[in-house]
Amino acid sequence: MSLYNPDTTWIALLGGGFSGSVLAGGSVFQFDLWNMGSKRLPVQVLVVGKRAGLMAEVGTAFALLLVTGCKSAREMNGITSSGVDWEASLVGDLDAGIKSGAKLFKEVMKHAGKKTGDWALQESGKRLAQWITNDLGVVQPGPQFNLLPTPLSVSAGAGIFYEWQTLYLLDNEIGWNYISPKYSVENRSGSVYMQMKDIPVKDGTTIHLGFGVSEWLSIDPNIRWASTRTGPRIGRSKLHIECTVYGGVLYESRSRNSEPGINLSQLQPAGRSEAGMLTVTQTKEVAKNGKLTIYPRIFKFTNYPYWSADDTMTVHVDAQGRFTKVDGSSGYRD
Repeated sequence: MSLYNPDTTWIALLGGGFSGSVLAGGSVFQFDLWNMGSKRLPVQVLVVGKRAGLMAEVGTAFALLLVTGCKSAREMNGITSSGVDWEASLVGDLDAGIKSGAKLFKEVMKHAGKKTGDWALQESGKRLAQWITNDLGVVQPGPQFNLLPTPLSVSAGAGIFYEWQTLYLLDNEIGWNYISPKYSVENRSGSVYMQMKDIPVKDGTTIHLGFGVSEWLSIDPNIRWASTRTGPRIGRSKLHIECTVYGGVLYESRSRNSEPGINLSQLQPAGRSEAGMLTVTQTKEVAKNGKLTIYPRIFKFTNYPYWSADDTMTVHVDAQGRFTKVDGSSGYRD
């Protein structure tokens, strides 16, 4: 009897600029997982392995995640897979079945370049999921997932091997346990712009961005902000710059169609935070007509961060304390 059921089958592609990303040195993978049945929005997940490896030349590595036996996203959270070495299992067995799978995969990839879920609902996508479920012999009854090299990768001699994998929904705080964002800053048209990527939250999440100051040697070296008519949204604590995340990328606007990143020159520093047991008050002035060494932070609540950058940036400030210029490279920093 066929184990394939579109309503309980989910599929995602990794590599070549499509829906997934290889993160944290190859031991953590992030996917946009699409349902083969009636659900039309993706579920973002992490696959975490205690031992993990992706072997292929850059630009030729592709992997496919298949989740079966799960009617809803909640049912797949925390399921495990272990002890599979797909390179040993498949590379030496390029029979007619594998070659048929390669043809299906190439059809799917023609549609996947759109970076939407349309490819998953194409007839070729459904036939690929059916082929893996019914013919490859890796799917068993009940909730499970398999992360396996695509037939295209196998034919190129690439392999994926894992032990003790766990699949998690990218929700709440789980992503912060495995992934750290990266940021870049540049001077553009007289302003300082910052980009941030690899933010481990699901699409549409509002995050609380802020900045610490290296020169302020205290347990609470954070800048407080004043709201401005044209600047980014400032939270109630005045430490938080409210931004939105899509595809792991920072947006100043709530709209995914807007330009990613944030114009730091539109921010108005208003002082320095001073944490007490129950309150955060404003003390001292921020530097004016000088320089500051600052670093981005993402706050969990009030002045308690999920993450603080290790690398700092030096910004020039004007008579109002606003950032006018940044020194150094525009490359991504940790």
